[in-house]
This record gives sequence, C-alpha cells and structure tokens, in this order.
Amino acid sequence: MMEYELLSAWLDGELTREERATVESAVLTDPELALELDRLRETRGLVRDLARHEPPAGFLASLLDEPVSSVTDLDAVRRRRGARRYTAAAAGLAAAAAVAIAFVVPNPSRVAPTLATNVRVHQAGVAASGDPVSGLAPLASPMRFGR
Repeated sequence: MMEYELLSAWLDGELTREERATVESAVLTDPELALELDRLRETRGLVRDLARHEPPAGFLASLLDEPVSSVTDLDAVRRRRGARRYTAAAAGLAAAAAVAIAFVVPNPSRVAPTLATNVRVHQAGVAASGDPVSGLAPLASPMRFGR
C-alpha cells in the first residue's frame, strides 16, 4: 500500500520520474487511493483559496522595535519554580511534623496511672478517713509528654 505523503508530494511536483510513475499507476489501480488523491486535491484548493489576512499597519515593525526587556527572563522563571519547590517541600515537612506530633502527644489511654486507679485510691482514702475532700490531693499527679 502506498503512503499518503507520496500523494501530497506528487501534487506538489516533488517526486522523481520513477516515483511519479509509481504513484500514477497506483492511483489508476486503487480506487481508495484515487479517492484520497481527490480529497487531498480538494483540501489543497480550499486552503489556497483562503483570503490572506494582513496584519495591522505597523504590527511587524512593532515586533522588531520591541525592547529586549520584554523577553521572558528564563533565569527568573527558574528561580520562581525553585521557590515553589522549596515552599512545597516546607509544607510537606510541616505536615509530617504535625503527624509526628499527633502520635507523640499522649492520649487518655496512655496516661499513667489510669483514671480507674485514681478513682480506687480516692475511694479507699474516703472510706478510711471519712473526709472526701482531703483524699483528692494525691490525685494531682504531674502529666508527662512522650513515653
């Protein structure tokens, strides 16, 4: 099967004599190839019939007169990208630190001695002395962080 790029080259007259003969014989024997050549010819004609668009007066001159400072500074773009990377890295580290702190801070199940133990001590003190208020003083144990 013939490549369709050869059809375009045939239309543009860019083929050698042998290649041109090969394309012409293939078009005569293959109806799909002939149809594709007709479509390509029609598309080529439509594109060539398009109206030319003229730029506004002075547009091309303004492109040439443009100061060099308006050209994108690639070093500045790279610096901004680098700053964004550092910001993202700092945010990631802050999130990791927050997660680590959440695991380090004690929760009620890790507090020693447990509340049940404190309640039993208080009940025993109240039962022995009959004074419920003075038995509360030993419950104030210092809380420690970590293990």
